[in-house]
Amino acid sequence: MPANTIDAMRALMAPRSVAVVGATERADASSSYVMKNLMRFGYQGKIIPVHPKAEAVFGYRAAPSLRALDAAPDVAVIGIAADKVIAALEEAGSTGVKAAVVLASGFAELDEAGRERQRQLVEIAGRYGMAICGPNCLGLFNLTSGAALYSSSLSANLQKGRFAILSHSGASAIALGNTARFGLSHIVSSGNSAATDIPAYLEFLASDEDTGTVGIVIEAIRAPEELAAAMEKMHAANKPVIALRAGRSSRGAQATAAHTGSLAGSNDAYRAFFRRIGIIEVPDMDGFMETATLCLTLKTRPVKPGVAIVGVSGGGVAHVSDIACEAGLSMPDLRPETVAKMKTLLPSFATPQNPLDTTGIVFADGQIYRDVLTAVSEDPSIGLIVASQDAPVGLDDFCAYEYLGIAQAVSDYAEAGKAPIVFMSNLSSGHHPAVEGKLSNVPVLRGTKSALTAIKSLIDQNRLVSWPGAAASDRKSLPAGALTERQAKNLLAAEGLPVPQQHLVTSADKAASAAAKLSFPVVMKIESPDIQHKTEAGGVKLGIASEPEVRQAFDAIMASARAYAPDADLRGVSVQEMVTGGVEALVGLVRHEPFGFGLVVGIGGVLVELVNDSAFDLLPIDLARADAMIGKTKLASLLEGYRGSPRADRQALAKLLVKLSDFAARYGDDIEAVDLNPVAVLPDGEGVRILDALIIARAKT
Repeated sequence: MPANTIDAMRALMAPRSVAVVGATERADASSSYVMKNLMRFGYQGKIIPVHPKAEAVFGYRAAPSLRALDAAPDVAVIGIAADKVIAALEEAGSTGVKAAVVLASGFAELDEAGRERQRQLVEIAGRYGMAICGPNCLGLFNLTSGAALYSSSLSANLQKGRFAILSHSGASAIALGNTARFGLSHIVSSGNSAATDIPAYLEFLASDEDTGTVGIVIEAIRAPEELAAAMEKMHAANKPVIALRAGRSSRGAQATAAHTGSLAGSNDAYRAFFRRIGIIEVPDMDGFMETATLCLTLKTRPVKPGVAIVGVSGGGVAHVSDIACEAGLSMPDLRPETVAKMKTLLPSFATPQNPLDTTGIVFADGQIYRDVLTAVSEDPSIGLIVASQDAPVGLDDFCAYEYLGIAQAVSDYAEAGKAPIVFMSNLSSGHHPAVEGKLSNVPVLRGTKSALTAIKSLIDQNRLVSWPGAAASDRKSLPAGALTERQAKNLLAAEGLPVPQQHLVTSADKAASAAAKLSFPVVMKIESPDIQHKTEAGGVKLGIASEPEVRQAFDAIMASARAYAPDADLRGVSVQEMVTGGVEALVGLVRHEPFGFGLVVGIGGVLVELVNDSAFDLLPIDLARADAMIGKTKLASLLEGYRGSPRADRQALAKLLVKLSDFAARYGDDIEAVDLNPVAVLPDGEGVRILDALIIARAKT
């Protein structure tokens, strides 16, 4: 982050002086809330109300304008109507103010006039090097300094801590900030985030000593490369980032656009991007809270993926195991030496296994529970222990006492245990306060699904940013006009992608001659840039085995295509080598702004939509990523040799994915999508062939 940007973000997030433009004592005014919050939370910096006529606001001497001040404040909170904001920002920037909070709505989320207003705001920010929170936001609150630049009520129950919330949504910031599950360092409701967005806040928080984990509520990503750069700094500081994304459904995306004027993108693309840069995505607010709690309170991260589930009920641990399997957690079998230890600790009727039912003996002797945890932690396959124990909040103190020994055993184990441990309630309402009070040194999670999903996400988190890929130095352009299948294949072949031999012919006699050169049988297809679905047009003939059949097929294809599309540009027939056998795969490229291209692989053929089997990743990909994508699909089972079929050349398919990634790097500026379906994956060692190809050119703007 450039020095001027660092200074601007410091002025915004940790200001030493605050000017409130439009300050008033009118109870319903946004600026009134800001003034009262600054006073209420003990802000020790200088507070300067700015009002053209008032001598004082809430007892603070007012200035008629920012220009009237002897020294520029760190930040100006602009608490006036949208149509007056630009003039106020211009004054702030020209007088040396380095940051601003723009509370008003009426910008890009509204109409064309609002979009122009927002464009001017961004221009001013760039010209003066200002950091600007908003517009269309509640503002921000630094709980350490009391800098409550916030235009709504703030609860006195908010606790200081090490969790920062960055949210495009004001309502989400309020909800998540008031869960009482964790203490806070900062709350930022950034609204439209027109000039200063999530990446800038993350870069500031990466070096903020008061912040250990960050949760973001995000509606759109505008600059992936900036977010990736910010995540590199967050990983370097060992600070996890959790993301809840709004706008995942079509209805949600519409609501997001109406809210901030930004369009949400593809779910697959967002998920792939978050994986690439190491952001932990959560599905809902419950998941947000459990993941935040885990990240904040787990002393050490698991070094192995294996999870052990320990409880006091066979039915209870079976239920947890069901949800763990759905979440994708690994629950390895305990080693024989671990099982042997268990047999010395537990009654003869206990079954030493993972998941482990300790039986009710541990209620009478908590030391047995602790010894069990120690034995499990020493198993070389176990990276984390989940102590699943309900102690509902509705219990009276007498009944809750029964669980205190188990809670104490978990707490004692956590002080020196080999594997990290979490204490989990299957109920989202959590544990009885007396039980939870014993566990100050242990992550206490609520709700089986939310808790186990949080654990899975933390175990799987990638902490190495792999974005963006190096730009290709040899950019190329597509030929002009729509490409036929044959032309698309020729282009792919020129870049090293494997296609069958093919010849374009314009008469039945030439078709027969071309077929003879290829050797029979052959495939024949209509050549036309205007007919994409050739089969529907009667434009495909397979298994043509003789010259007479070729001549007949040529005439039939041309007649069918002309009847199907009378005005189509029919350029002849492509006679192609016929590839038989193998497994049919789908491979494709699709553009997902702002991330660029994504690649899809899955089961191909005519039933691709019905089968609905695919894996997705953003480009670029290497061979390891390509093979991992294949492994996520049902296609992988077919390639291994399903029901006696020969094993197919999975490695050749992975290489094809990498070559298509490289193709996109060269031609991407001109491409909207590429569809290769089917791709024949031949028996192991025989490679792959692209049997059909569609390249859709990007519309020129």
